[in-house]
Order: sequence, then C-alpha cells, then structure tokens
Amino acid sequence: MSPKSTKKTIVHYESTFLPITEIWIYNILCNLKSYNSIFISRNIKNLDLFPFDNVYSLASLSRIQRVIDLGLFKTIGYFPYFKDKCKEFNCSLLHVHFGYNGVKSIGLKKKLNVPMICSFYGIDAFCFPYIDDNQRKLSKLFKVVDKVLVLGPYMQNQLIELGCSPEKIVIQHLGVNTNNIKYKTRSIPANRPINFLCAASFVEKKGYDITIQAFSKIRHKIDFKLHIIGDGPLKKEILDMIQRYDLSERVVFYGYRDYSFFINMAYSCDVFIQASKTTKTNDKEGTPMAIVDAMSTGMPVVSTYHSDIPEIVNINTGFLAIENDVDDLSKAILRVYENLNELDRYGEQGRLHIEENFNAEIQTNKLEIIYDSILQ
Repeated sequence: MSPKSTKKTIVHYESTFLPITEIWIYNILCNLKSYNSIFISRNIKNLDLFPFDNVYSLASLSRIQRVIDLGLFKTIGYFPYFKDKCKEFNCSLLHVHFGYNGVKSIGLKKKLNVPMICSFYGIDAFCFPYIDDNQRKLSKLFKVVDKVLVLGPYMQNQLIELGCSPEKIVIQHLGVNTNNIKYKTRSIPANRPINFLCAASFVEKKGYDITIQAFSKIRHKIDFKLHIIGDGPLKKEILDMIQRYDLSERVVFYGYRDYSFFINMAYSCDVFIQASKTTKTNDKEGTPMAIVDAMSTGMPVVSTYHSDIPEIVNINTGFLAIENDVDDLSKAILRVYENLNELDRYGEQGRLHIEENFNAEIQTNKLEIIYDSILQ
C-alpha cells in the first residue's frame, strides 16, 4: 500500500500480530474494501498463516531503538515509532483490538488527534477490569474513545456497568469466510459412535472439566468418541481426569493445529461441544469463534448459557446447558441422541444463522459503515 493512496487509512493495533486464535482480526483486514489498512504491533507471529504486507512492528527495530521507544512510551504515553507510521500513512482512524490495548493507546490517539474505536472480545471486558487499578484506566478510555464494539448484549451490559456510555457501544459480530467453508449435511448411521469435536485452549473458561465429567456420567448409555484439538496450561489436569473417569479409549488428542486442520476435522465429526464457564477470576468468553466455524460447516452444537454464546447457539441450531452444571450438560448431550434424525436440520439452521449474522464480508461491510459514520 502506498502512503499516497486515495483511500482513507485505518490503523489497527494489537500487541502481537497475530495469535493463531485471532483469525477474526485477519478476516477484518482481508475483507475491508473502502479503506486501506496498516497494522502496528509490538511483536510479530504467524505471518506465514496470516500473510499481510502492511505490518509495522517494534520487533523490526534494533534493540536500542526498542528500548528508547519503550522508555518514551512510559514518559509521553505513546510509541514514537507508531506515531511516525500513522503519520506516514495519513491515519484517519485508530481501531484498537482488546480493551487493555485501548487503555495503552489513549496517548497515541491524543497525539494524532484522530478518532479511535476499541473492540472488546472477552477477557478484557470481564477479567481485566477487576485487576489492580484497571477500572480507573478503563474509565479514562471510555471518556476519549469514539466507539466501543462488543460481541453481544451480555458484553454490552457489562461495559455499561463499568461506566461506558451506552451511546458509544455498538454490537458488532465477528465473521468467518463462509464462502470458503463448504456446508456438509450430518447424517449418523446407527451402527457407529457419534464423533464429538472440541477445539479450544486448555484453560479454565473452556470448561473441559465439565465436559469430561458430563461424558463420564453417560458413558455406559451412549457410544461416542471425543476429538480434542488444543493444548495449554491445564493439559496435565485434563489428561488425569480422562484417565480417572476411564475415558482414555474414547478421547483422541491432536494438540494445537492450524485452522485448515480444524475445518477438516469438523467435516469428519458430527457435533461440536464446548462447555464454556465463568472462571474464578471472572474471565468469560465473548462469542467463541470455534463454535461459529463449526456451525458454518453444518455441525450442530452442544454448549452453555454463558456470556454471549446464545447469540450464536439457539434452540434451532443446538443444545444449551446451564454453565458449570455437569448434570445439565449430560442431559444436553443425551438430547443429541434423542434427536439423531433431526441433526441435519439443526446443522442447516446453524449454517443459515452464520451466513446471515457472522459472515465476514457482511460484518466487515457493517464495520465500514461504522467507520464512515465516525469520519463523516
């Protein structure tokens, strides 16, 4: 992209470009049509998975330059390197991803004297505010930010309670490239196990402990295989639980794998399951994109009434259980078996729901309308 381009430029900021789980940000970059985009970050990862030409990172500077920039950031409130890149490309608007990054971008916004949007995704809305002095920091952000984007009404209410003006908040769904994901009807023969798929990091809010206990309660009633894509800090605890509940023969682990592997596994499995729950530190989901991706392939879903998951999964697209309730999740899994002849209908309705409400092209177009309204 040339700095002299006639299109206005949106500068996106995330501290790292780009964690493997944040494909939704990449989908925004790839689907923006009316605006140019550059991306500023402190670190760079996964450029091979998310190829993008206009990434400018502190990681590209010499060690001495990075130290100087960091010292100036602590003094003046912004990184001079970021300010220079924003000026070079004539930044019209800052779009900061995650609330904790928004807090750190207040100084840059003021220096550039441009509008700023901040997107919240989950941990930044529910866990971050209750650590140290972060509510005060968020209050400063809410005063200067032009728009705050949230994933659903649950998160919207949370930010209002934290002091954000309701007039600044817009519900903006994330998106997947449904045009690149084929729909597959799910039909399960009576003579084989149902293949459940779970794809999530091994952290508390993903509810692996609830999932494993729920399957253990009904392991003598149903025939199933549980396929797990993921890894993380709770791996040992999860493996110990699977052994303790005598599920080793029914669970298959794949570790962290890339997006294409996950989509191919979705086609090989029948039902997606994720028992998300609130953690001890109040960490919560936003709208988990693994669920959105799975539904786009035609998978029915078993999940929980947690955060904004009901924005994705409803009575027509899957089965929801009370969060952190093993017995209720067991019942939801059993409802899959009671509705085997209807799984194709659940999958079809789920795909339609994603096409209408979580399509990356449509959602990015809505985002451009938000940009337009601010800049006009």
